[in-house]
Amino acid sequence: MRARIVWLLLPLAAASPAPAAAQPNDCGATAEVALICRQAQDGRKASLVRTELPARGGCERPLLETFTDSDRDRPRSLALAVGQSGECRFADGGSVRVRVQAAPPPPAGPCSGQPSASFSLWLDDRRVADQREVRSRCESAPTPWTYRIDGDAVYDCSNGDCGPLLAPDQALATLPVDAGEFPDAAAAVAAQAAAQAAAAPNGLQRLLDRGPVCAEAERQLALSWDAFDPFRRGADEDAPLHRVVAAEAPAGTAMPQALEFVHGAWRAFDFDFDNDGLVDRVYLGDTRDAQAWYSSPLLVVAGASAHAFQARDGAAAAHAVPCQWDAARPPLSHCDDLRNPAWSRREPLQQAVPAPLPGIAGGDDFFRTRTTTALPLRFGDATYVVLSSSAGPARDYVGVYRPRADGGREAVCLIQRKPDPR
Repeated sequence: MRARIVWLLLPLAAASPAPAAAQPNDCGATAEVALICRQAQDGRKASLVRTELPARGGCERPLLETFTDSDRDRPRSLALAVGQSGECRFADGGSVRVRVQAAPPPPAGPCSGQPSASFSLWLDDRRVADQREVRSRCESAPTPWTYRIDGDAVYDCSNGDCGPLLAPDQALATLPVDAGEFPDAAAAVAAQAAAQAAAAPNGLQRLLDRGPVCAEAERQLALSWDAFDPFRRGADEDAPLHRVVAAEAPAGTAMPQALEFVHGAWRAFDFDFDNDGLVDRVYLGDTRDAQAWYSSPLLVVAGASAHAFQARDGAAAAHAVPCQWDAARPPLSHCDDLRNPAWSRREPLQQAVPAPLPGIAGGDDFFRTRTTTALPLRFGDATYVVLSSSAGPARDYVGVYRPRADGGREAVCLIQRKPDPR
């Protein structure tokens, strides 16, 4: 990693002897951030590092570097002062923009008279980092840091571990175009979305589409919005997206760890739930019309064998869906749809799977456990879980997720219908 960063800095160092142009009053005279871009064979590459080179250019427009296919592996750099922004445009139409801004001084306190600075970062007109610190107000010596861009991924490598800024199930294309920074691009996206919504059959719109399973889910929803309600769904063995064909667990099977669903009966089936090639045991709850509950919670016990169910060792082997798909990843003892004699005095929280896209009303508290059904289905050689809600902010949405072996999930589809007037 270090060698790669060093050679990226060479063009910036080579450019430093050039005379610095006078800066307008609202721009800093010394650059704070260096944006180094490169057109590679497999797409865009860029790095952000701290610098103290003399600033060049003005503040009125972003400093710009444009790459074509003939510019492969020829890095270019932009040194940005407070008040400046810089942008690299790549041969495939993608872009990287960075803006450096001064942070407002606090009214009082340590180092209140010293300035500080931050930067914001956009990929393809979408904001992926906001007001990240360039230099702190009380620093006594420059603190180095590094961010790396590889295609659509952004990594903070300041501590050497290069952690991603976007969540594993958050694709760049799902972020909204920043209307404040790119008003023309945002207006074009809004117009396109409006046209798609107007042309959508039966008022359905795919807001998130990461695979062919989404078209099939939309087809079934167009026939009936209740297509994925496990309590109303009819025979579907001939449909590409269908119920899992699985063996029911042996008679007398009990739920693990003395757990029970808060309401209703349950059944258990053995199949590969989390797409790791091993047979898991899945307990499907039936929670209907019980104190305003309408849900089908799942409890999954991870398996250790590809041939027949054999429970995996470890306390983390069992996980609850949708409860533990909540952004907080609560322990089982906090799940409001589970109970255990040892939890007699607990005060359970309410959980919800967040919306897989930003900007949706109520998205932080979206697929709520008490009103959401979770239905395992099979499409091709993979297991998916469809979430749909009878009430709340997700009532007019259906989400399709692919379970992962670590207990997490990958958002694959989000389908919206024209809001129900109820």
